[in-house]
Amino acid sequence: MAYTHIALITGANQGIGFETAKKLAEEHGDYHVIMTGRRKEAIEEAAAKIAATGTKNVEPLVLDVRSDESIDAAVKYLEQKYGRLDVLINNAGIAYPGGPASRQIWLDVLDTNVVSVALITDAFIQLLEKSQVTKRIVNVSSNMSSITMKLDPASHTHKLLTSTKEYGPYTSSKPALNMLTAHYVTRYMDDPTWKINITCPGYCATNINSFAGTLDSAVGAINSVRLATLGPDGPTGTFTDKDGPIDW
Repeated sequence: MAYTHIALITGANQGIGFETAKKLAEEHGDYHVIMTGRRKEAIEEAAAKIAATGTKNVEPLVLDVRSDESIDAAVKYLEQKYGRLDVLINNAGIAYPGGPASRQIWLDVLDTNVVSVALITDAFIQLLEKSQVTKRIVNVSSNMSSITMKLDPASHTHKLLTSTKEYGPYTSSKPALNMLTAHYVTRYMDDPTWKINITCPGYCATNINSFAGTLDSAVGAINSVRLATLGPDGPTGTFTDKDGPIDW
């Protein structure tokens, strides 16, 4: 089958990434969803789980976002097999939930949540530019990245996780991701075929927070899929969750 849209999702073997792949593939049959993860067995098992329900438009691909060699191999694979990419969802991320954060922990979090997104996006830009449909990039951030909310005494994030001994690396990495996204937005601002946006999935119960979240991970996929399927008249440069805009 010749799919009209080729979409790639990082960190798709579990949690919000898995649910995003599942929802996108089930609800949009003209999308071929490439599910990526760093462990071959895990990503193949995740794709097989979706395919077992009768949804056949998923494909597993090994991609370690912190490995330049792995990134290069994934780009070459897509270029040779499909010749393009229409949707890139940068979902992979990590957090450090407790104890004093060492220099290495800071570097690991920033490398995964910011540097890797930049290198992944830069690597796949060449394939996105070959897309003949609306080109979409979706970066998964968090409302805890909102500096406006952080400084607002009335906000739930004002005194939440304030110490660098807790979620400091994570909550600092996400504003950096937002700024990174803004660079891509402005680069393509004059080209209406590009839709580059940020999503907050909400406080979902996933491995990143030891399953302490209050929402099902399927809820976190709702806005990612909306942004991944925007048409020519869709917005670009937005920061939203499923309920609407978030203050930057």
